[in-house]
Amino acid sequence: MRGLGIVLAGTLAALIAGAPARAADPLVIGMFGPMTGERSALGLRFREAADMFVGEINAKGGIGGRLVEVRVEDSRGVPREAANIAQKFAQDPAVLAVIGGQTSTESMAAGPILAEAHIAQVAPTAGHPDYVKISPYQFRTTPTHASMVQPHVDLLTKVMGMKKIALVYFKDDWGMVTNTMVSKALKEAGAEVVLSEAMIPETRDFRPLITKILSAKPDGIFLVSHYAESALFMQQLRQADPNMKVAGTDTLNDPKFIELAGGAAEGVVMPTPFLAEAPESVAFSKAYEAKFGKAPNYYSAFTYDAMLIVTKAMEALAAKGTPITRQAIRDQIAAAAPLQGVSGTLKYEGSGDLGPRQINYIVVKGNTYAPHK
Repeated sequence: MRGLGIVLAGTLAALIAGAPARAADPLVIGMFGPMTGERSALGLRFREAADMFVGEINAKGGIGGRLVEVRVEDSRGVPREAANIAQKFAQDPAVLAVIGGQTSTESMAAGPILAEAHIAQVAPTAGHPDYVKISPYQFRTTPTHASMVQPHVDLLTKVMGMKKIALVYFKDDWGMVTNTMVSKALKEAGAEVVLSEAMIPETRDFRPLITKILSAKPDGIFLVSHYAESALFMQQLRQADPNMKVAGTDTLNDPKFIELAGGAAEGVVMPTPFLAEAPESVAFSKAYEAKFGKAPNYYSAFTYDAMLIVTKAMEALAAKGTPITRQAIRDQIAAAAPLQGVSGTLKYEGSGDLGPRQINYIVVKGNTYAPHK
């Protein structure tokens, strides 16, 4: 019976994939990410950006006279939950495209299910190289892990002048692959990786790890982790060494990191593929801050651009009089001309990866982020 259920689900998904929504129905986009739990601040960015986008597009009459609706599901950052949500979306004929998830791990758990249902999945922040290899239905708006390697190496060796570096990485798909690639690139650049150590999920006492790091006598630390764990790590590090140089990945680009660190985040430098002050970002940034009382970060921008990519595909189909189906949306996304997003130019070049993105560096100063000079 279990095998039969899987076959029937697959058949149903195939039938749903080719069915257009009725003209009076809203155009539904599914979204998932960590709306609760330790990474809920990032899921909130997804929700805020989508809410802002939908408000703007529906205020103009929607698409072809139909309103856009986003149905948000909470994955809690758990891959199993992401897979369950993907199955729910796949079996709901109203869901025409999906945005999510936050991590590569949860995005990749959902990917095969959405692909089988012929649903385009646009992940705002899944950078793992294998994500877009799942199928032609996977797209992303973030730079890949590989494209961030050189900016990370430049940050550590040129911007911060480190020669002996300790790498601390979160033990998930993203953390492990980033650690491997950056370690290799640093060695090729002539730097010495004096320590490469995993940060185990659920850890709260980092003092043994910090003792091990300081014993290796690095010039600085490269922190490849998420904001909640990194904030606690920084608190304990500053108790042991107030002056150690620390650089991090763009996962630390959220005010929650500064808040949780309680002053210990001061001076942490990181790259960012989104700069609120960039010409293409200014109007979006001002509107976002006016609506939510805080500046957008790259989670906000990449989600907003994911919404833009999906809805522009819908608009193109509506303009041609073509039924707006799951498959038609996927095909239109892949073939679309370059779009100007709030994070830069958006164009898929033969895969689910966008073209090169501009990378800047920012530093924690007081209760905010400032361009690093």
